[in-house]
Amino acid sequence: MSRWQQSWRVLVVPYYLNRYARQVHVLRVALAFLAGLALVVASGMPHGGWMLVTILIVLGGVPHWGGVRRKALERMGGSLLGALAGLVAIVLHGVSPYACYGWMLMVIALSTWHAQGRGGYLALLTGITLVIVGGLGDEPINEALWRSCNVLVGSLIGMAAAATLPLRAIDSWRFLLADNLREAALLYNRIAQRFPLVDEAALEQFNDRLIRMRGLMASVTQESSLSSSQLERVQGFQRGIWTLLDRMAEVASVTPALAEDRSPRRAIVRTLLRAAHALRFNQPQLLSEPLPEADNPAAMLRPSHCHWLVAELALTAEALRRELQLILPLLIAAPPPARSLVRRLRR
Repeated sequence: MSRWQQSWRVLVVPYYLNRYARQVHVLRVALAFLAGLALVVASGMPHGGWMLVTILIVLGGVPHWGGVRRKALERMGGSLLGALAGLVAIVLHGVSPYACYGWMLMVIALSTWHAQGRGGYLALLTGITLVIVGGLGDEPINEALWRSCNVLVGSLIGMAAAATLPLRAIDSWRFLLADNLREAALLYNRIAQRFPLVDEAALEQFNDRLIRMRGLMASVTQESSLSSSQLERVQGFQRGIWTLLDRMAEVASVTPALAEDRSPRRAIVRTLLRAAHALRFNQPQLLSEPLPEADNPAAMLRPSHCHWLVAELALTAEALRRELQLILPLLIAAPPPARSLVRRLRR
């Protein structure tokens, strides 16, 4: 494979898009800004600066497609409502300035009231756009319309750029989960064989990835058909694995190692590694093999701490495997951003 082909893969393969997410994000923001700037310069569109501001607002701080789409749609909705409210304010100003100010005060009160709940960004932008478009009510109507048009075009450019170079939250989420499962398998393999942990920071990195996954959950639910309860269950299983590994690392050094023929170490490690591989390469068939049940410590004569912890880890790993067996096909079935954008615009 040539160097050019290797460079091109960064822009089309989800793994490389996620690996070089910051560079790709900077590239698409720059391309969207240049596209908006070229459109403004070539067309001579009045108040074109608002288009460029909108592109930066829509794309700048939200790298993932789900967040960009939500922010762009809320900005377009808030801009439309604010523009209509601003036009009403201009008309009312011709009747009575006090009627105009009363109308603006009422809209601002409603927008700040709803800004504290769901759809708060849309409500807040409605109030902001009202002031931008209407001013004090004495703004020319044509300027108000041009400002609204610039905001809408800027939002569309931002969404198009995000769909062209898609940084999907579902890809980041599944790659983080795959890294955690692989890390858990390697950590447990060392702990079960009573090898000292070379780097205790591995558990901290596991927890850091878990925190990053929680920050992606809202965007994942918007990009796919997954529910927040399904994602919460996966988070819970990971927290359980982290807790069990942390506890094992504390007691393993003073507990005799389990006999190899009775220990489910290999089965657990194999299940976790297969799940990680399935997530990274979209291969749900690797999740079809159930994990054999571990021996019940309650039936043992003298069970140790590790017997109980290993049994609990086996149950948690199997529950996570079953959950991922349901989730991964839904992640694979999530439409690409470009197709999702076309579907949404057709509605």
